[in-house]
Amino acid sequence: MQTAKIKSNDYIVWRKLKEILKKNLTPLIFCILYTAVFSITTILRYQTFHAAILDMGAEMHELFLISKGYFYFFNTHGSLSKTSVIASYFEILYFPLGFIYKIIPYVSFFLILQSFLIGISAFPFYYISKDLIGEKWGFIGPLLILLNPQIHTGNLFDFHVSVFYVTFISYALYFALKKNLFYLYLFSFLTLIVKVDSFLYVTSIAIFIFLLNYKKKHVIALLGLSWLYGMFTLFYIIPHLRNMSGLISLGNEKYTFMPILTAGINDIKNLNILGFINIIASTIFNNIRYNFKFLFYLLASLAFLPLFSKKYIAITIIPIMVCWLVAFYPNHFYYEPFFMLQYSYYTVPFFVLASIYGFQNILRYANKINLKVKSKYLALIFVVCILLTTLVIQNYGAIIDWSSFNVFSLQNYTYKKNMYQNTLMTALKKIKPQDYISSSQFIGSHLYNHYYLAIFPQGINISRYIVFSTCYFNQYRKKKDKKLLNIFNKLKSSGRYMIFYEKGCNTILKLR
Repeated sequence: MQTAKIKSNDYIVWRKLKEILKKNLTPLIFCILYTAVFSITTILRYQTFHAAILDMGAEMHELFLISKGYFYFFNTHGSLSKTSVIASYFEILYFPLGFIYKIIPYVSFFLILQSFLIGISAFPFYYISKDLIGEKWGFIGPLLILLNPQIHTGNLFDFHVSVFYVTFISYALYFALKKNLFYLYLFSFLTLIVKVDSFLYVTSIAIFIFLLNYKKKHVIALLGLSWLYGMFTLFYIIPHLRNMSGLISLGNEKYTFMPILTAGINDIKNLNILGFINIIASTIFNNIRYNFKFLFYLLASLAFLPLFSKKYIAITIIPIMVCWLVAFYPNHFYYEPFFMLQYSYYTVPFFVLASIYGFQNILRYANKINLKVKSKYLALIFVVCILLTTLVIQNYGAIIDWSSFNVFSLQNYTYKKNMYQNTLMTALKKIKPQDYISSSQFIGSHLYNHYYLAIFPQGINISRYIVFSTCYFNQYRKKKDKKLLNIFNKLKSSGRYMIFYEKGCNTILKLR
C-alpha cells in the first residue's frame, strides 16, 4: 500500500514537471541555444586574446582584488590607493561577484554566466508575447531580445557587469505587466544596484506602470526611490569614493561620456537653464553631424516596429537618449560608433516590449481589414525581417570597418597566427603576486591574478616586470599605439631588462 502511494506521488511530480517543461519549452530552447553558442564563442575569443585585455582585464582584476578582500585599487607605487574599485560607476554587483570569483576563479565561468543571464531573458518576453499577441506568437519575444545586434556586441566583447541590466529590466517589465508588485520592486531594486545610470532605466519602468494604469502611489514610489538613489550616488557616494571634496566633483573630469553630468550639472547649480539646454542640443547636434550613419543604424537595429506601438514608445525615450547624449569627440577613439553600439544593449528590453505592442497593433489591423488569407504568412515575414535586420546591422563594416565586433565573422572564433595565449599563461604564473608589473592595456591581469598592476607605461620605474602585447591593435588610436610601442622597444633595447618571455606578439621583460 505504501509502495503504491509513493509511486502515485512520483507520478504526480513527474506529470507536473512535464507540464512545466511543456509550457516553457519554447523559451527554454532559446535560452539553451543562446547560452551554448555565446558561451563557446566568448570563450574562444578570450582564448585568442581578443577579450583578455581592456574591459575584460579591468573587470576581472577588480573581481580578483575584491575576492582577496581589497576594496581599493593598488596605485602605481604598489600601495593601496584611496579610490574604491567601484568608484567609477558604483557597480555594487562587484561585491557578490567577487565572492563568486573567490569560489570559482575562472574567467570562462563568468563568460558562461553572462551568456546565461541574457539567455534567461527569453522567458519574460515569451510570456509577454503570449499575453499580448496570443499563444502562437510566444516565440516573437525571445526572437526579438536574443537576436538583437546590441545584445550580441554587449555579450561578445569582454565581460560586463552592466549585462545584468538586460535580465533585471526584462523581468521587471514582465512583473509590471502582470501587476506582481513584490517582484516588480525586487527587480527594480536589482536594476538600481547594477550601475550609476540605473535610475534612468527604472524611470522608464515607472513610465510603463503609469501607462498600465497602476495606482499613482506605485509610480511615485518607484520614481522617488530611483531618483533619490541616483542623485545621492552621483552627488555624494561617487565623489566620496573617488576621494574628492565637494558634493559635485563630477564636473571637473577632463573626459566624460555624458556632458550633461559635468557641464550640465554646473549649469543647473548656477541656474543657467539656457546653458543646460545648449549642452543637450549641442551633444545631439554633434552626434548627428559627425555620426549620423551610426545613429541611423542604432535606431534601425533597436526600433523594429515600436513606431506602431503608439503610447508605449514612451518607455524607449529615456534609454535611447542615454545613447544620443553620449559625447562625440572627433578623432578620439573612445567616442567612435562602436562604443555606443557596444554599450547600448541595456536599451534593448524597452524596445522589445514596445515592438511587441507594435506587432499587436499590426495584427489587429490585419484582422480589421480581413487579411485572413495572407495572415498565415505574417509570422514568416516577421521572422525573416528580424533575421535580415540583425544580419545587416551586425555586419556594419561600412560604418567603422572593424570586423572584431561582428558576431557573424567566423574569424573571430579561430586561433590567430602568433597568438600563444596558453604558453603566456604559464609564463605569467611564474611571476610572484608581490612583484610590481607595468602591463599594456590590462593585458591578462586576470590571468596571473596580480596585486600590483599599472597600465603601461605608468609604473615603469618601480615595476620588476613589463608585459606587452601587440596582438591587439586599435585602428582608431594608431598614433597612441605606435608611441607606446616605441617606448617599449626602447626599454627592450636599453639593457636594463632581460627577456623573460617572448613568443608571437607577446613579450615579458624582467628588470636585471
